[in-house]
Amino acid sequence: MGHAYWKTNALQHAARMGVRIATTVDPVALGLTTITGLEGSVEVGEPMPSYLFSCSGKTKSCNQGEFNEAAFNRILFGRDNDGTCVGTSQERRGMCDYFDDIKSENVTISYQNSGMGRAGFPPDLMPLVKISISDIQHDYVFVDIFTSIGNIGLLSAEAISLAEDLKSGL
Repeated sequence: MGHAYWKTNALQHAARMGVRIATTVDPVALGLTTITGLEGSVEVGEPMPSYLFSCSGKTKSCNQGEFNEAAFNRILFGRDNDGTCVGTSQERRGMCDYFDDIKSENVTISYQNSGMGRAGFPPDLMPLVKISISDIQHDYVFVDIFTSIGNIGLLSAEAISLAEDLKSGL
């Protein structure tokens, strides 16, 4: 049971690391970089209208605009963007450095209006960034002895943070 707890905790830590990185690098949803908030009858300085950009690592697409694969890979593999899930220095780690079973198809990143920010040129974006990790298969060795659910489980985790400054991180 301790191993199951450790794996679940490691996955949650990977989600928290992913959202930390996602709030300080270029957005995965390239459409987020082109909105001004002035669409419709909104004027400069008014509250930013509602928006939701959701990007799937499985389909490499976003519901609005294009998918920024370089930004996605930086979140998944870390600031060194080495394309591997092996330990590296703490400031260079990505999601899969904390939980190496995470693949791009398990990750969804969304950006939605937080209620903060103002419309304008450029907009004052402060989106809520959510990292969702789902469908991670894990074999809970010996759990079938104690329960009737079997020993294969699907793990998932989420983390949300406010992005006050989306930019290209180091």
